[in-house]
Amino acid sequence: MKISSIIISTLCAAAAGVIAGTLIAPDKGYKTRRNLAKKGHNYKDYLQDNFDDLSDSISHSFETLEDETKRLSKKAKANAKEVKAMVN
Repeated sequence: MKISSIIISTLCAAAAGVIAGTLIAPDKGYKTRRNLAKKGHNYKDYLQDNFDDLSDSISHSFETLEDETKRLSKKAKANAKEVKAMVN
């Protein structure tokens, strides 16, 4: 499943929960608004933490790929020199 699908599904589920909670809220308006604000803040923190973890993971993958590319490039250059020496 793509990350964008997961994020969109999470946001839609959160919005549906907020709407349902508002419609059947047992508290007064100001309490409900305060609770919604707290939950919104918690969701924001959760999404931000997950996004940070995802970006760190992707960054690490690219760093590993870069290191492997450099290693293979050096190996290819060495092999090319060996072949050139054998031909000459």
